[in-house]
Amino acid sequence: MPRHVVWLGQRNQNNSYLIDLLVVDMGSWEAGKGRLLHLTWSAATKKSSIKEIFSGLDRPHGLEKGPDGAFYLGEASKISRFTWKDNQASVLETVLSNLPIEGRHPLKALVFGADGHLYFNVGAATDRCQGAGSKLLPLKKGLPHCTEMEGAQPQAAVYVAKMQWPQAKLIRVEPYATGLRNSMGLAAHPSGTLLQAENNIDFPDEKFPPEEINVLLAGKHYGWPSCVGNRLPIPGAITADCKLTQAPALLMPAHAAPLHLAYTQKSFAAEKAKEGNRSTGLLVSWHGYRSAGQKIVRYDTNDRGIPQGPAQELISQWKVPAKQNTTHAGGAPVAWAQDQQGHLWIADDRNKMLVWFGRQNSQP
Repeated sequence: MPRHVVWLGQRNQNNSYLIDLLVVDMGSWEAGKGRLLHLTWSAATKKSSIKEIFSGLDRPHGLEKGPDGAFYLGEASKISRFTWKDNQASVLETVLSNLPIEGRHPLKALVFGADGHLYFNVGAATDRCQGAGSKLLPLKKGLPHCTEMEGAQPQAAVYVAKMQWPQAKLIRVEPYATGLRNSMGLAAHPSGTLLQAENNIDFPDEKFPPEEINVLLAGKHYGWPSCVGNRLPIPGAITADCKLTQAPALLMPAHAAPLHLAYTQKSFAAEKAKEGNRSTGLLVSWHGYRSAGQKIVRYDTNDRGIPQGPAQELISQWKVPAKQNTTHAGGAPVAWAQDQQGHLWIADDRNKMLVWFGRQNSQP
């Protein structure tokens, strides 16, 4: 179940070259099945080799390079760091532990902000604060509230781990923004903008509620579990003034399931966009299995990195050849790495593969 890919670089070998990637393999929704892999692809042989770096990981997902040059790996209950030198990893050093893992959204997405601090997802335990001991509570300052948002480690939030560099010293950890069901996509812009992709409540309606891209601001509430989309109340929720919640920056189709956000500079992906600014933009994976999913799209962005305008489809409804012995007929993109040419190396978790997206008649 490959979930995340990191580009390590390209090195020469025998008048050809090798490409090095780190791949996070979640393995399973069972704890202890995950791995971190070092994948090497040979331009000469057109074949890859895989070396297992770490095993026995607990549902790993996020992998980000920190300001200190080390890699930070997000498992369900903890965040660890390791260094990488001469194609070898150091031992895993725990940075944060005992993170909430209750319920249906245990995975940890990570991003380092322009401020150098580490932001990470703590998803809601339930879909809409129903079942498994969860219940809606009286409004808190007029805002929606749920038992899952109580206690020392509230869920349905994005947290910030404030760090001191270059020592990589953890100063403190606290909720940064709340009312966020499942923040699997996080992206940080050099201007300081922090974006979140909201995987919204899973109603059977094909067109409701829309998924969201939110600009995260400290202390703001984004509506879960009672308000969705452009601050609309959901049927059956305790009446809340949804206008008190923070409005999304942009709406996406319902059930698109955005699992990764990343800014791109001038690149092949930008060139493929059908309109708009060709030198920068935001790429988003739509992982969902319904009609809105199975895509990677791009949005133009303003100088603060905030997406705007219509989605430009880069990859749409891709199908998987039966001979690949895969488990899902359609593509299921999660995260990707972007190489020095701007091409994408995309993790497809349901089909157990990496997909390379590049120029026609070219190769990695």
